[in-house]
Amino acid sequence: MKQKASIYILDTNIFLTGIDFNIFEGIIYTTPSIIEEVKVSKYLDRTRNILNKINAAIETRKLKIKSPQSKFIDKIKEASKKTGDFKALSDADKELIALTLELIEKRDELVKIYSNDYSIENVCSELNIPFSSLYKDGIESKIIWEIYCPYCKNIRNPEDLNKICEICGTKFKRRPKK
Repeated sequence: MKQKASIYILDTNIFLTGIDFNIFEGIIYTTPSIIEEVKVSKYLDRTRNILNKINAAIETRKLKIKSPQSKFIDKIKEASKKTGDFKALSDADKELIALTLELIEKRDELVKIYSNDYSIENVCSELNIPFSSLYKDGIESKIIWEIYCPYCKNIRNPEDLNKICEICGTKFKRRPKK
């Protein structure tokens, strides 16, 4: 039987809040691609201290960096296509959810992902993955998105988000499915 949450998966936006790792009683995980997002130069002024905290947490084994197996990434891609979040999620986001799913399946501990990203929360909701946001409200219910041409009204595949309609030249968008 699973106990109180003891594995926490953190998204880039949680790291960027400057979170104190000591508020988590268990082990924190993230992926190499999330750490790379934190290091992006547009955040560099904000992240100097954050990167120091991350390095200290890695040294004390409070934070573990792990890449998910590809079969879990494939599951996330399929689920995100189903919800219409496929193009709204970065590869790093998909890997983070995949790592969470992998740890849920392989560990006998409660695993929870923390993110302030609605698309991550939406896919987690689809897969019954425990999630929480910090410092803001999370989603209230799962949304199934559809990709469409705002001019022609044609419905498209999730992979077509932000592409151009070959009929009228308008950029495809997404909206909640009716």
